[in-house]
Amino acid sequence: MFKLLHKALIVVLLGSIGVVVYAYLRNADRRRQIAQKAEELKEDFNENKKAFPWNGTAVVAGAVEGDHVKVDLETSHKVLVRLAGIDAPEFPIDRFHKGQPLAEESRDYLNDLVKGKAVEMSIVATDEMKTPIVLLTLDGVLVNAKVAEAGYAEVTPETLESLPAKLRHALQNAELSAKRNNRGIWALTNYVRPVEFRIRNGVHKP
Repeated sequence: MFKLLHKALIVVLLGSIGVVVYAYLRNADRRRQIAQKAEELKEDFNENKKAFPWNGTAVVAGAVEGDHVKVDLETSHKVLVRLAGIDAPEFPIDRFHKGQPLAEESRDYLNDLVKGKAVEMSIVATDEMKTPIVLLTLDGVLVNAKVAEAGYAEVTPETLESLPAKLRHALQNAELSAKRNNRGIWALTNYVRPVEFRIRNGVHKP
């Protein structure tokens, strides 16, 4: 009798665990979190981790666009850098053409975040114009993701693959949050991707 009761309790327990696991995994957000965590753990155990070409501290002189800032380095004058993984609304090309909605707001938001502050900067790569593509971190927070989370830039795949999984996921999750909450560019009914805007206007920006 005791053995039968013991087996019955085990069956009930396993069944309950199965129901909980099934309910948990039905949630798309949880499945995404599990998949991301698995990828990050796999990368952590990989001995051949990608190293950035340059890491150091820089002082931000100011934002030029929502995805470009000028920084002061100890070894040089002000250098223009582009934030990796994001693409912000474009400013007017000239006085005869209009820019994109929220271009100024995007720049101002980035300015408020980092202007005059010392940030940790990692150069991921350089684009065709030899502009450094960078990650900026301030007080442990990825600035690139903050801009995306506020809805002032979209996440682009061009430079994502060269990033560690944890940082790549931070950017993707930030954009998802902005989309779900209709922040910034995601609240626009006539939103045009910056890359499409550049193509239409013959502007070259990798």
